[in-house]
Amino acid sequence: MKQEADILQIAVVGHTNAGKTSLMRTLSRDEDFGEVSPTPATTREVTSITMLADGVPKADFRDTPGLEDSIGLLEIVDHLRTDRRDDGPSLIERFLGSREAAEHYAQEAKALHQARVADLVVYVVDARDRVLPRHLDELELFNRCGRPVLPVLNFVSDPANRAEEWREALARLGLHATANFDTVIYDADDERRLFEAMRVLAEAHRDAIEALIADRVERRDRSIRRAANAIAELLVDAAAHVVVVSPPEGDDRDYAERLRMMEAEERLQSALRRHERFFHRAVLAAFEFTDKDPEAAVLECTNGRLGVDLFSAEALKHSGVGATAGAAGGAATGAMIDLALGGMSLGMATGIGAIVGGLLGTTAGQGRRLLRRLQGADELRAGEATLQVLLARSLDLARGLCTRGHADTRRISIRELVLKEDFNKKVLELLGKARSHPSWSRIDRGGVESSGRSALIRRVSDAVRGRIAD
Repeated sequence: MKQEADILQIAVVGHTNAGKTSLMRTLSRDEDFGEVSPTPATTREVTSITMLADGVPKADFRDTPGLEDSIGLLEIVDHLRTDRRDDGPSLIERFLGSREAAEHYAQEAKALHQARVADLVVYVVDARDRVLPRHLDELELFNRCGRPVLPVLNFVSDPANRAEEWREALARLGLHATANFDTVIYDADDERRLFEAMRVLAEAHRDAIEALIADRVERRDRSIRRAANAIAELLVDAAAHVVVVSPPEGDDRDYAERLRMMEAEERLQSALRRHERFFHRAVLAAFEFTDKDPEAAVLECTNGRLGVDLFSAEALKHSGVGATAGAAGGAATGAMIDLALGGMSLGMATGIGAIVGGLLGTTAGQGRRLLRRLQGADELRAGEATLQVLLARSLDLARGLCTRGHADTRRISIRELVLKEDFNKKVLELLGKARSHPSWSRIDRGGVESSGRSALIRRVSDAVRGRIAD
């Protein structure tokens, strides 16, 4: 009955609503696999997903319908015994060829068939449930399939879990090899231990499982690197970005001055909000989550600093810049926005003008900025407080995704990270170099790719990477 296959065949089985499809989603990093619902018997057909390592298929996981009446089914299988020498696999085969398997127990038959042809049976347990006779009968049925059974305890992060009760019950059945794997609160160490338990029970496929373990480590490292790089790009772009405010014209210069400053502030704030959303989508993608609804997934995912407007007093307060919260209402001369004033005196302009020519010959960007200043133009850019808020919010998101299972359908759960002063200072010092290179910013334009910009992004990325997974 065993299928000939080059790759490891795994049947994912269990009671209805134990989290079988959720397990498949989180292991495959595919939040769209199958259908997850609190309604019993959501999975009606066998669906599968092939897991790769280095692009090579290594294991085929098959999601099966949940067993609903294991007590009645076990009685039917027992009544099929015609000889005392009938073993478990022969009884299961007899059942699979019966009319009951095609009619009343069609869903259970699909699961038992997959268990018979698999190399390994993964029995998913909702660790919050009490151990009931129906569960014991399910395990008896799958044990009779003649394949090694690995119980996996799901939802162990719930304080109400009964994991110890389950381990004791499983040990009495001779199932001493178990694994914890919460499909909602992801734990990389638990995932590794799950595959290690598979390796013990499916020794013939040891190399394939070791390749999957190595692939998981590499994918996690890659996700963290990509998220850190996205955060670094956001910060460098924000630090380098400048909004030029042209000098006022006309008779009512005071009114024109206020109006042009308000409009410039709004342009700067809108640009930074858009850029933050863009790179938060990149952080989602880094951890292999889709961005079908980035506004709901990111901006409304928490009551903390990630769930409020970037330029709100709440954002400052949550990010540890509460003392300057009063500057968050749009005032350009506050902590959120830096203002570089133009309109220098004639004497100062004369002094600076003597060096403008030389500057234009070597650093044209800085020269143009000086010329604008001489002409009375002002410049607005993100203040250090804004950069700190961007950093804190982005790290919150990346850390939340680090421990988010792909079966989690709730809003992203955020545990706000308290950033130490020396860490903030280090990042801000690095970003200081971007201040004198407005052309490095890719906000609202292509930006200039340069070795200096790339080197700074790498340095900022290195600084924040260790804070994502610690």
